[in-house]
Amino acid sequence: MDNPLCRLAYDFSPTTTWFSPQYTINLAGDSAIEKAVVTQVASYGKQLGKITQAVLEQAEGEPGNAVASLRKMADDINTIKQHTLADKIEADLKRLKQQDNVAYQALIKRL
Repeated sequence: MDNPLCRLAYDFSPTTTWFSPQYTINLAGDSAIEKAVVTQVASYGKQLGKITQAVLEQAEGEPGNAVASLRKMADDINTIKQHTLADKIEADLKRLKQQDNVAYQALIKRL
């Protein structure tokens, strides 16, 4: 059953405001990618569940849908990573062009 409450996204980033300036600790890698994966593909619990099911299928020698589901999830995550990387590169290039057009033009020629 599709429960709308299961689609809620919460920010569990370990951020502390005890000290000034504020520090954000990102233990999982790129926070933009992590947020997109959790909100668009699967929560951490669902990811772990799919991995567990796939490993159990393999260990028990009973083929099922878990490995295919895990592969689909991995493909979806890779797609998000690629889009996120492209978005970052585009934003960085725009910023470089605005801040240092000569360096931007030199980079474009090198590419």
